[in-house]
Amino acid sequence: MTGHRFLRTVLGLAAGALAFAQPAEAAMGCWNADQAAAAKVRDLQSRLMVATLRCRAMGIDLLPAYNDFVRANRDTLQQANGLLRAQFALGYGPDGEKAYDHFATALANAYGGDATTQAVCDDTAAAASEAAGAAGDVTGLLAVEGRLGPAPELPGGECPITFSQR
Repeated sequence: MTGHRFLRTVLGLAAGALAFAQPAEAAMGCWNADQAAAAKVRDLQSRLMVATLRCRAMGIDLLPAYNDFVRANRDTLQQANGLLRAQFALGYGPDGEKAYDHFATALANAYGGDATTQAVCDDTAAAASEAAGAAGDVTGLLAVEGRLGPAPELPGGECPITFSQR
């Protein structure tokens, strides 16, 4: 095989390998309403957890309010995480768990640098209390999450709403 032909063969094999090594996000399908809701519930949990830790570092203990939130919503939080894990497994295959971990860590990291003031801690305590009052009701949890800020970005985006979903 001549040098030129060998180089073309190697480049052809490399191009073929790249075709199969698409970015993981490209493999991720859109998120239906239940999957998007699960991501928002996970986002709420992350927001409350990180703010609780930031407030604690300031000497303001929100742990009882956060723990009440977790206890009151334990099953819903576990179901949401199960849906997320399944979505990432579907989109990323064997790397699904790693992609889920990256997603969950990115949520927490997004809130780590937020301002921490008495007002923020008071708002977090109120949100945790309201979320605890939802007692596992996803609609109630989503209402709290929606007031706290924008929803998390979803790899693959949310699926378009069809007439049958209205």
